[in-house]
Amino acid sequence: MRIQNSIRNIVFSLSNNIVTSLLGFISRTIFIYTLGQSYLGISALLQNVFGLLSISELGISTAIGFSLYKPLAENNKKLVSTLMTIYKKAYRIIAIFILILGIVLYNYLDFFVEPSQQPKEIVYIYFMYLINIVIGYFLSYKTTLISSDQKAYELVPIQIKINTLTLLIQIVYLLVFKEYLGYLGIQILSSILVNFVQNRFITKKYYDINFKSNDKLPVNERKIIAKNISGLMIAKLGDFCVNSTDNLIISKFVDLASVAIYSNYILLRNLVNGYIGILFGSITAGFGNLVAEGNEKKSLEIFNVLFFVSFIIYSFEAVSFICLLNPFIKDLWIGSEYIFPFNTVLLIVINNYLTGLRMPIITMKSAAGIYLEDAWVPFGFAIINLGASIVLGKYFGVFGVILGSIIGSLCTADWYRPIVIFKKVFKISSWNYFKNYIKYIILGGFYMIISVYICNSIVYSNVLVNFIIKCLICIIIPNIITIILFHNTDEFRYLYTIMRNIVNSRYINEIKGKFNEN
Repeated sequence: MRIQNSIRNIVFSLSNNIVTSLLGFISRTIFIYTLGQSYLGISALLQNVFGLLSISELGISTAIGFSLYKPLAENNKKLVSTLMTIYKKAYRIIAIFILILGIVLYNYLDFFVEPSQQPKEIVYIYFMYLINIVIGYFLSYKTTLISSDQKAYELVPIQIKINTLTLLIQIVYLLVFKEYLGYLGIQILSSILVNFVQNRFITKKYYDINFKSNDKLPVNERKIIAKNISGLMIAKLGDFCVNSTDNLIISKFVDLASVAIYSNYILLRNLVNGYIGILFGSITAGFGNLVAEGNEKKSLEIFNVLFFVSFIIYSFEAVSFICLLNPFIKDLWIGSEYIFPFNTVLLIVINNYLTGLRMPIITMKSAAGIYLEDAWVPFGFAIINLGASIVLGKYFGVFGVILGSIIGSLCTADWYRPIVIFKKVFKISSWNYFKNYIKYIILGGFYMIISVYICNSIVYSNVLVNFIIKCLICIIIPNIITIILFHNTDEFRYLYTIMRNIVNSRYINEIKGKFNEN
């Protein structure tokens, strides 16, 4: 059932992502043409500001999600009920705390954005963002239960219908009214609706789970959760400083226009990474069950395949990004005023590639519940990243901010976390991992160099033809070389067998039937 549920999660989530990302991209395009850089920049900035508030969650959802794996596998409904009741109470407290903290934080918004660069409706915009995030904490807690049970794919039809309707309404609203506050209001109403419908579905599905349980959590479970939260608390702070501060630093030391431009690159990156994240997210629970069984040999075998998959996917993505991002933005999307120089784009791509190669480690870390053992990593990562980004950002702008992130990752997470995972989970040396890691970095760099050289030597007057040819080069170069180099490896054979089974799997037909039912 583990592989079957993972396949279902992946296919259903991909279907949802295809629809929402396509409509989201159209919505973003209309947003840029109707509202311009100022609103785009403030939107990207506020997403990071409220990322700061999300630190208040302290990793509770991850800790509870991990604690649910075992009782769900054992059908221990009493313990699941107790955990979900505690989770609900905790999230309500966090929601109130975030509301208060958000009100206080508003007084410091001028520190990040000069008042002259702020839209006139900034007060309303800010507090509508705040309301949206608070509502999410009040209503979204039940989704952790169905995700930990590897049944998140059952929510996808709900999400597709509501998200599609929401995006269509937002697109029409922007075209007719060209106004931002109503756009945000539609998003808030959508968030309430999707959470309400999902909660009703989950309540019916898990009818035997009491979300208002009065039972006390066993002492051993309290200790495990407290230990995990204490490690995750530092990780949450570190992850925010690493992943959500770039726009804050760019706004402070460069300008809001650069935030708007950078946000477009991040949008395109996230659109692609959203599909990749579905793969890793869908198998985390399955990994958790595998680790819980104590099958170290099987876990290592699957990990090595996953590491190889991450190399294939992210090297192909890196080649595509370095060759296609600027041509796409400049020639086919929104114009040359929204592009960065090649060296800045190169750093964005390198940073994303390094992050991608870390995905198997992050997936295994979450699945195995390893939170305290490397608690210093996100903290150290954050300090180095912030320090380097601020200093370099002052002198080199956006280029320096991104370079700071790369320096932070190389000095901390890229070398220490694998050591911890291999020691705690696989109980072997991490030497083979680092050999593969260095090999994948070198090959990824080689793929990018040769692809850029070939793409730059091809110039046609028709921009669409030019772009299509570059797309073909990006598809052919990395993937053909990878097949030639790795076709005799165990990882390649394992992956090939899985893909062949998926294509021939009866579960694909089941999934199609499920969509038709909904």
